[in-house]
Amino acid sequence: MPIRRAATLLFLFLLTLLTCGCSITQALRVRDHERVDVQSMIADLSGSPVLFLGERHDASAHHELQLRVLEALKAQGKDLVIGMEMFEKVSQPALDAWSAGRVPESAFRKVYQWSWRHIPWGMYSDIFFFARDNHIPIVALNAPRGIVQNVAQRGFGSLSAAELADLPPDVDARVTDQFLNFMRGSFPSHGRSGDAYRHIAEAQMLRNMVMARRINDYMAAHPKKVMVVIAGGGHARGVGGVPAELRGNLDYKIVLPPVPPLDEESVTPEDADYLLVERF
Repeated sequence: MPIRRAATLLFLFLLTLLTCGCSITQALRVRDHERVDVQSMIADLSGSPVLFLGERHDASAHHELQLRVLEALKAQGKDLVIGMEMFEKVSQPALDAWSAGRVPESAFRKVYQWSWRHIPWGMYSDIFFFARDNHIPIVALNAPRGIVQNVAQRGFGSLSAAELADLPPDVDARVTDQFLNFMRGSFPSHGRSGDAYRHIAEAQMLRNMVMARRINDYMAAHPKKVMVVIAGGGHARGVGGVPAELRGNLDYKIVLPPVPPLDEESVTPEDADYLLVERF
């Protein structure tokens, strides 16, 4: 076979792998480090009232996997709700209208673009359409961005009374030395010491705490629901993430993609129940 033809066929084969279907077919079951197929993973997840599905925001394979989990749970008859990092409480009326089918796509796109401006609509659109078509509620989880930015720049102690009133009452963005060490390992691009670094850590903790309180509050009001939480891998991680800030005995399971510094060698049961196996 001529070299040029062989190279063309190889390119087409790789392109097919990248563009066909859901490219994630296996996950590492962390408790015994066994690889299982996605269908088996979903069967194991289906008994928990809260499922954290971590992502890299710009990875389409992660969103395809999230949709597959939602479809499978819906087929099992679960009464679903989707919690999303991508939205703040101010967008909740628009989310409610979307899930009820009362708002056109063009208007909802504007809400999304205001909320999550750096990631294209198409990354999440299938999830949004699935929620709308099945009247599945979407819950805004994130802290107000202006408050997060202020904490990152000046620290939690700088917030005004009005800003504090816009947060759940028991959120204080406390950071321990253990959390600071976690941040140093997980976010090495930031500075590693001093007040500026502590302020960045407080902003991350603020988001974790607010998202956890939103989940707790919703599940307390709707105890028969199954919530699928869609959030970045750092927030979905058991260590240093939202799950660690949940209150009470709310049961949950965690699925993560490989996110630095986590990989198949370093992940522990405290981090996640499953780690996705990616082709590339």
